Amino acid sequence: PPLPVDGPFNWVKVCLFISDEEIIKRVGFDALIFLRFHRLALRCIVKMSVFSFLVLLPLNFTGGGRAKANDLKGYVDSLLFTDFLRFTMANVSSGSNRLWIHCVAAYLLTMIVVRELLIEYNAYSSIRHRYLLSREPHLRTVLVSNIPRHLRTPRKIGNYFRHVYPEAVKSVTICQNLINLEKMVADRTAVLAQIEKELLVLCRTEKRKLLADTRFAHHISTAVWSCHLCEKIGVLDEAQERISKLYVKLEEMNKNIEKEQLRRQQVMWYMDRMQAGEGQEDIDYTLATTHASEFKKSLKNKMMRQQPHNNNHLNKSYRPPTIGAPRDMSGNLLEEPEAEHPPMGEAEDGYGEHEHGDNLFKDTSTYSRPKKRSVRKAKHAIRKYSTSIRDGSLFGRSLSNFSTFEKDGQNYGSVEDHINEVTDKAFVVMRTYTASTIAIQSMHSSKPGSMEVTTAPEPRDILWENVYFSKGARRTRTLILEIFCLFLIAFYIVPVALVSLLVSESALVSISPRLNQLDKASSLFSAAIATVQPSCLVLLQQLLPPLFIRIGRLEGRLSFSEAQMKAFSRYFMWQVLNVFLVTSIAGSVFDTLAIIIATPESAFEMLGNSLPRMSSFFVSFVTIKTFTGLGVEISRIVSILQNSILLILFPYSTLRAKRSTRMGMRAIDDPGWFNQHKILAQDMLVVVISVVFAVVAPIVLIPCALFFFLSRIVWTHQFLYVYESAFETGGMFWPKIFRRFVFGLIIAQATITGQFILKNARHEAYATIALMFFTYFFLRSTRARYDPTSKCLPLEVATMMDISVGNEEEKKKQREMQRSDASMGRLSHDPSEDDVSVDTTTTSETTSTTNLIGDSDPFELAYVQPVIRANPHARPEQPFPPAQLGRKEVLFGNSSVGSTVGVIDEDD
Repeated sequence: PPLPVDGPFNWVKVCLFISDEEIIKRVGFDALIFLRFHRLALRCIVKMSVFSFLVLLPLNFTGGGRAKANDLKGYVDSLLFTDFLRFTMANVSSGSNRLWIHCVAAYLLTMIVVRELLIEYNAYSSIRHRYLLSREPHLRTVLVSNIPRHLRTPRKIGNYFRHVYPEAVKSVTICQNLINLEKMVADRTAVLAQIEKELLVLCRTEKRKLLADTRFAHHISTAVWSCHLCEKIGVLDEAQERISKLYVKLEEMNKNIEKEQLRRQQVMWYMDRMQAGEGQEDIDYTLATTHASEFKKSLKNKMMRQQPHNNNHLNKSYRPPTIGAPRDMSGNLLEEPEAEHPPMGEAEDGYGEHEHGDNLFKDTSTYSRPKKRSVRKAKHAIRKYSTSIRDGSLFGRSLSNFSTFEKDGQNYGSVEDHINEVTDKAFVVMRTYTASTIAIQSMHSSKPGSMEVTTAPEPRDILWENVYFSKGARRTRTLILEIFCLFLIAFYIVPVALVSLLVSESALVSISPRLNQLDKASSLFSAAIATVQPSCLVLLQQLLPPLFIRIGRLEGRLSFSEAQMKAFSRYFMWQVLNVFLVTSIAGSVFDTLAIIIATPESAFEMLGNSLPRMSSFFVSFVTIKTFTGLGVEISRIVSILQNSILLILFPYSTLRAKRSTRMGMRAIDDPGWFNQHKILAQDMLVVVISVVFAVVAPIVLIPCALFFFLSRIVWTHQFLYVYESAFETGGMFWPKIFRRFVFGLIIAQATITGQFILKNARHEAYATIALMFFTYFFLRSTRARYDPTSKCLPLEVATMMDISVGNEEEKKKQREMQRSDASMGRLSHDPSEDDVSVDTTTTSETTSTTNLIGDSDPFELAYVQPVIRANPHARPEQPFPPAQLGRKEVLFGNSSVGSTVGVIDEDD
């Protein structure tokens, strides 16, 4: 919606009362799940606050426990702490019957959270199904991983899926090994950036000469810009020569890239026509090869076109039943056109799957033989599959020898000899929702771990540099980096303690006597010195989210959304251990683990004894986070500082450089994608704090409720008007949010159990321990109930969706035929100008109802690797906005210019 400008706070009303439909339409499903999470937390806190403030707070204050400062070590001088502690559960006397009220409150808290989570999970399930039914092309695309070596060609893997899902496969794209081509494109991009930088500096220098107001200014400008450094960056007479050399280098790179792209086409064409080696007797290879060879099929089609009257004796190949395939107006199945001609002018019989060269002159009646041979191959493959299971040795090695397959007369090499040209992954685009749903939920290969089919991520979400990693490489990388993350989370207290020691107030004052005098003389200077340590700790903490994202990329995850979800899990674990538990227990992770291992029953006592004392700290923590953190976010102070630093470090930036991320910073008018993993983990920590202290110290709920109320407003504004969407997963973050919500609930129950143990209330402790088992059972049963149905479409829904889409397409074709007949009749009756306008309207309506732009489908090459789609004739884009030319305040000053992008020809 448009941002109101008639008042400073009118935008708050828009953010508060915006509907879910508007959020989905504007920013997508992931943003809706994120905002609904804040609403869920606010509902739980408000409902828990009613009982806590009306019953628990008066009960705690009059508990008779006489919690005073001299009863607690280390807090003798803290009067504020003592007064605050009287509102907690620690003020209730031991053995009091009032503790049963706290036990009832624990059960009430669990019931509120469980009910709200179930309501939200039902809403998520419907939102997820709506996303899966949104008719986006990538929702009918599946990712095939761990493809066997003998099937790693586009045609063979395509034939495999066309046999398994007859007439339901639209296209198949296999990922190629394009490391060399990617390096060439990256080098060309660097040359383009260098050319644009040279042009920008040259244009600004010439404009300075033209716009010099006085002779004195002209001499100063000439003296400054005639130094050797300016010659290096190309602002003097050598600039034209340097730019010419760069253009020559660019042309050579363009030719090399075009040649490499054509070579890749030729390589894939040759691999399509290679036979398999060792794997040609496997059952999957039988499905991957057609009942007649591809070459014979094309020759048969040619001869049928030449002799249409002799086609009655030709044997028709077997056509299995179709899976929801689209049909034309007459009811015939729509077939995909197949390119049978080699690229780069190759002859069609140069390198194919034919047996002998004289097959071209054989009679068409001999085409009955391949069908018998294919049936014989199928029987042999099934027999091999059954015997290889029975004749396995102790170590899993097959004892049978199945190398009796007769090869063709001409052997041009096997597919297994050239697997370095492709990867083990492919994207299969289905025509129907039914086929994609069945493919995701089915096991496609008799070999364990082979042909794994999953839902394909969005094309913009794919990390193309990770498609080269095999399953074993990803497993090894994940194991190593998981161990590294565990050590990082466990030993993070070491750099934190080191930085705290080096930049503490006493350490800074002791550096020089002058600082010591200023610290004693000025209270303002003393306050500034005191803020150095927490600022350094905050900066050190900000390094973790991008580090976890980088670790997710190094693990070989195929999509950026997967990397963000894993970073969210790790960052949340770090916050719970190092910010929540370690801060509360006042020790390191290893000290806490050592105590728990020595005496396991002390875990409840440590939580029950430590957390109530830290309630005042968490009230201050959430309050500062509410007003400082959200205030900095809505005012974008960090973006302003980053933009100022970029202007100082990079005064001459082209449009390409402004759109890029430099030193982890972006331009102020390019905020980039939303750090959902970071913000979600930080807000999830506040949920854990609120759930834990709802019974122990209810007064903590006040800043928590204020935080989530303001967060809902601020993040709605940021999603609508600031940040961009980097991917769309349909709300896949919700299952992780759900598990961590329940995790916070279990911590709260453990804390209450520890308080009961300290208060010698054994029966209440047993009741809350039973409640913990019930909560874990709720977690397992809810996931088992909702996860399978929300992961993919139910088959009945997918089938009904295909029927609905087919009916709509049929009606659309009928309307188009009626309009075309009506327009032809009018033209033949009275060819006037009115009829021309009617025809134009019909054309526009027809175009608007289809997914085509002109005569091409924009999604057709979406899953082709970007370097293959890269422009082989790239040229530099315009290095600066047109409005920048002729402006004196820009040429002679340091003011920044908005990024009005005027792209001539951008290289991806």
